[in-house]
Amino acid sequence: MEIHKSYSDLEHLSNIELFYSKPEYFKQNEIILEGDECRHAVKVMRHHSGDEIFVTNGDGKIFYGIINKILKDTLSVTIKKEFTYKNKFSAIVFCLPKLKNPERFEFALEKCAELGITNFIVFESERTISKSSKIDRWHKILLSAMKQSLQSFLPVISTANSIEEIKNIEGKKFIFEQNTGNVFRGLPKDIMGKYYFLFGPEGGFSQKELEIFKDNELFRLADNRLRSETAIIKCASLLTTIV
Repeated sequence: MEIHKSYSDLEHLSNIELFYSKPEYFKQNEIILEGDECRHAVKVMRHHSGDEIFVTNGDGKIFYGIINKILKDTLSVTIKKEFTYKNKFSAIVFCLPKLKNPERFEFALEKCAELGITNFIVFESERTISKSSKIDRWHKILLSAMKQSLQSFLPVISTANSIEEIKNIEGKKFIFEQNTGNVFRGLPKDIMGKYYFLFGPEGGFSQKELEIFKDNELFRLADNRLRSETAIIKCASLLTTIV
């Protein structure tokens, strides 16, 4: 099996279909696809034994292989090449508010994943309207976005009950608030530790929430007011361009 560590090895494969298999389904030179991934490969993509296929383990590796066996609910792949990547955004954590409109929230989540963000915390603030958590649905959106954008890291998502929970996590915080003079210019070249980016819900953060942070932790992304989902995507685009 060949092993590659340069992204250029896959630059010409922009038209491939990428599949996902959990790390525990990788055994030496073989990969097992099951469930939805297997059905998509066989029923939708019409793959047969002997076809080429690309699979990621969601942990920084993409494998090129040949399908050697198709059963009712699983298929096996013989690995021929392995491509290894570094997560450039492992130190970045996006802290997203639950939005009143779930479609806007899910759109922002999807686009951030496509841009390369791999860590998310969904939190409730004082002005949060929606109280429901849909971790399973969000996970599926992130999985689909990873495959669609040919990423090799499956984003991780968790929840927090308040902004105070995030405040108490060790790491540098960036709170986006329109009424501040500090303009966000990006991150330093040498990233040290974790960086948490907090975005307010539709009504913004309450004054009580803002007071738990220092003035030098408050930033604005633009001169004009942005919708929550717009600010989230703008920040992701900026960060993934400069990191």
